Formats: sequence, structure tokens, C-alpha cells
Amino acid sequence: MNIQSLQDSLKTLRGVEEFKNWTRKHLREVLPHEAAIFGLGHLHAGGVGLDYLITIDYPLDHINAIRNRAGAIDTPILRRWLATQEPQIFDGENPWPGTSQVWLDSFNKHRLRNALAHATYDHVRCVGTYHSVYKLPQLPSEREAKVLCDLLPVLHDAVCRIVGSLGTQDRLEENFAALTERERDVVRWLRLGKTNAQIASRVGMSESTVKHYLTGIFEKLEVLNRAQLVRLLVEQENRQAPTLATKVF
Repeated sequence: MNIQSLQDSLKTLRGVEEFKNWTRKHLREVLPHEAAIFGLGHLHAGGVGLDYLITIDYPLDHINAIRNRAGAIDTPILRRWLATQEPQIFDGENPWPGTSQVWLDSFNKHRLRNALAHATYDHVRCVGTYHSVYKLPQLPSEREAKVLCDLLPVLHDAVCRIVGSLGTQDRLEENFAALTERERDVVRWLRLGKTNAQIASRVGMSESTVKHYLTGIFEKLEVLNRAQLVRLLVEQENRQAPTLATKVF
């Protein structure tokens, strides 16, 4: 499959499993590898922090071994890309000066050996994506680096689209954060099963004003009625507290 065909096929992918199957079936034809990681993260003052990783036949033990105390992932390959913004070719037998020994020991233990990686910033979406392949039969060539460069824009869009489909809970948090303090008061009493009249009495509003507030709350939280809102609130309460941990798929 040529580069144009690869780019076209990437545009049709919608889910994580489709993307993983595409990687195994098509990407390996032009970039022979045994493991891969594709990540998406938010932009910050220091560069980009990885929020999501899509792994394909990649040793999860290595990911867990290099997590920091907050659960986030730190890799010298991405850090070097942040400094150069160029494709990175890494040889585990000839590491860069200053490479973390803990990271390198785990990298070599899992025989990830020859690696090729590239990334990109997206200032419109305020995100960055990271694309890396490992266990190539030999150290990647400039030709293989060019292949990854040619695919980068479409890979970026695909990862943004696919990870975006996983972000329902993140959007839910944003929607809750958009509520005013007054709206949160109304929601709090509604969660306790109070009627509109009871809520009006407790928050010092008229019943018609409570109804008006509820209409706005339903719109912000993307629900149709009280029953849906209560279910949403229960789900929200049952969720884990947010962390800085990188989510792995």
C-alpha cells in the first residue's frame, strides 16, 4: 500500500480497535515493527503532557515501570522531540547521553530496541500527538523517517478523532464546571429528590425561576429531563477523582 492509500484509509477509521487493526495490517507494510504507541496530550508551558496512549502489541509492564508518582508517563524520546521537533531514531544499545538508566533498563528488558518516533503540535485544538514504533528489524533509516513524516498530519487527525470519541467523561467534567454557583445549588437539592417548590423555598427563588434554571442546567449537561440528570449525577459521584495519570488503551 502506498502513502496516499495509507492516508486515505486512515481517514475512515473511527474507533480504537479499527485503528489498532489498521496499524497491524497496513502500517507494518511500510514501517516493519512489532510494537507501537500513539499518544495525545494537552499543551502546556513545558511542551505537551501525555493524557492518552493507544498501544499496539506494546509491553504494558514497561509503561507501568516508567510512570511517575502521579501516574504520568515520561520518556526521553518524547523529551528529545520537544527539544528538536524532528523525527527521533533511538537505539537501545547506544543510548543518548543523559538517558534515564531506569527507563533504559526497562526499555532493553522488553527488547524494544530500534525505535522511530515523531510528534506534532496542534495549536488550534491545543493538543499534541505522539507517534512511535518499536522493535524494527534494524535501526530505522532516513527513508523510514520520511514515511512517518509523510503520514504525520493524517495520523494526527486520526488520533485526535479516535481519542475524542473516548472523551465523553472529560466533556462531562467540563459541562459540570460550566454551571454557576446558583445552578449548582439547584442541582444539589434536585439530587436529594426535592420538588421544584421545595427547591424554590430553600434557595430563595420563585418556583418559575427554578424551572428556568433547570432548563439551562439541562442544556449545559446535555440531558432532557430530571430523571436523566439524576442518573448523570449518580454516575458523576461514582467516578474516580481525576488524576494526572496517562490513560492507556
